[in-house]
Amino acid sequence: MEHWRRQLGRYGLTGAHQTSLIKTLSDGLKSRLVFAELAVLRPHIILLDEPTNHLDMESIDSLADAIKRFSGGVVLVSHDFRLISQIAEQIWICDKGHVSNFEGSIKEYKEALRKNVKL
Repeated sequence: MEHWRRQLGRYGLTGAHQTSLIKTLSDGLKSRLVFAELAVLRPHIILLDEPTNHLDMESIDSLADAIKRFSGGVVLVSHDFRLISQIAEQIWICDKGHVSNFEGSIKEYKEALRKNVKL
């Protein structure tokens, strides 16, 4: 039991949250629970589609930490520049049915977007 409590605690589920019904947890805590479970299952790859929806800033930072600790591959689809800047090793852009690799950081990509915006 102590092993499972430590595992949950590593992902920000402490105290009463560890014994609460899942339906009573916030969306952010539910996300943390999923990452604690993934850490136990040890998949080789995870696919994340807009994982920061319904998360507060603290939960987003915890999610980024969990992704960085994950030893497998991660494919992330997100509009959340904060998360992308914390974890991205490569940036792939999907635009008008085409996918291309962006050579640069998310900060450089944001700057390129600003330059292309016509006011």
